[in-house]
Amino acid sequence: MMDKESIRAFYQKNMYGVWREGEKVSHELLGPDPVRDEPASPFEAVGGDLVKIRVETAERKTEILVHFYAPEKKASGLFSQGSPFLICMHPIKPIELLLSRGYAVFVMDAVRIASDDTKHQGAFYDLYPYGKEEAEQTGVLMAWAWGASKVLDAVYAGLDKVYSLNAQASMVTGVSRWGKATAVCGAFDDRIRMTIPACSGAGGLALYNFVSEGKTYDLRTIGGPEEYTYGKNEPLDCLQSEAERGWFNDSFLRYRDPGDIPIDQEHLPLSAMDKERYYFIIAACTGEDWVNAPAMWECYKKANVFYEKEGLGDHLAIHFHREGHAVIGEDAELFMKYFEHMFYGAENGLDLVKLKTTVFAGQENGRTLS
Repeated sequence: MMDKESIRAFYQKNMYGVWREGEKVSHELLGPDPVRDEPASPFEAVGGDLVKIRVETAERKTEILVHFYAPEKKASGLFSQGSPFLICMHPIKPIELLLSRGYAVFVMDAVRIASDDTKHQGAFYDLYPYGKEEAEQTGVLMAWAWGASKVLDAVYAGLDKVYSLNAQASMVTGVSRWGKATAVCGAFDDRIRMTIPACSGAGGLALYNFVSEGKTYDLRTIGGPEEYTYGKNEPLDCLQSEAERGWFNDSFLRYRDPGDIPIDQEHLPLSAMDKERYYFIIAACTGEDWVNAPAMWECYKKANVFYEKEGLGDHLAIHFHREGHAVIGEDAELFMKYFEHMFYGAENGLDLVKLKTTVFAGQENGRTLS
């Protein structure tokens, strides 16, 4: 296994671009989000308290807005040192469930941190303009990861006291392209206690070198069909297209074939492997042909070899729900129970064995029907 610094150096040079940290971070409470229309899209946050986070370097400054949602009950008992909290790249469906269980939630406005295109606009690029030189290039996935890290900076800078949070009990999540950014954040910010990438696909936790297209799996154990044949997976050239190439740095464009990439994506969770950190992978089985769900199981398997070797096998978990390109309620139920068991030592009857296997276990290579 490569050491963490070598892995991070590779990803910065060849894929996601330069990781930034060390800025001066402060915050201002703006009060409740004014009552307004329904969100324009599922990725626009409404409600909660608005918090302005100011970020400054020696040369430049910028600011980002986040929505904070307080738990329904005051921190006590298991959470007596303050509420655990989840940093979301966008709104997720089970927010109310989390709040009802005593978890706090921050929701970012990711596209204002970095535009989802090749224009490289937004708060991150206000500080670090995208240039022609390698040292001036940070892709959008890394920029979104940086945004989550700045939220955590603000927690350590005093938001923990304002909102009665346990600064150590931090989690980050996102779905799809934001699932990729979540995995990047977990790889580069060692303070994130639990990383929860969902449906992250190619450029996230789907191995570049595993194709499920045309393979058939038996998904009956999760209520799916007996014979589910995967359709087209997202190819490398799609990640390099005009629509998605902004997620990466320019160096990534030189790879013409997945086999040309020297390391595969199991190195993202390996960069987060630590005795005080946890990793919880989420994906769906059906309807996830494009994001290549079986390749995320293969990624888990490869990373798990090293977690087990280091005596940290329980620190890496995986859950596949039947359908839904999202974090859904059953995922949240499990990752809360998992976090409470791992971080707090709660004896809550969690079956860790089930979080180490999936519907794909035992049929890893798929099966061809006659």
